[in-house]
Amino acid sequence: MTPIGATILAAGLTLALGASASAQADLRALRQRDEILQQQDIARQNALAAQREQAAAQSRYAAQLTLRTLDQAATAPAQPSLRPALSPAPPRGASAEDVAADIQQMDRLTDQALAASNARLRAIKPAS
Repeated sequence: MTPIGATILAAGLTLALGASASAQADLRALRQRDEILQQQDIARQNALAAQREQAAAQSRYAAQLTLRTLDQAATAPAQPSLRPALSPAPPRGASAEDVAADIQQMDRLTDQALAASNARLRAIKPAS
């Protein structure tokens, strides 16, 4: 082999071995970066889960307070409240005599209104 060929061969081997070593270093750096990103993602997911749990606990607490208030409002008061006594309600529906009396009164009122209207008309226009 010629000295120039040997030099070129040595340079090629050096480049090949150097590229291999730098590629391994790059892969290690990528793996470390990926691990760090994965740990950050896990931490973010844990924080979100903790926030959700806290919001759920607050909602449960608010619901318990509301239910407790409703339960207290639903129980009867310890002391009776003073209200005036109500008179008994009159029976519903009128008897036959009351209905007949009401009809007679309506007939009288209708006849009186008709007589008054006829009198006004006669006063305005003489009978022919």
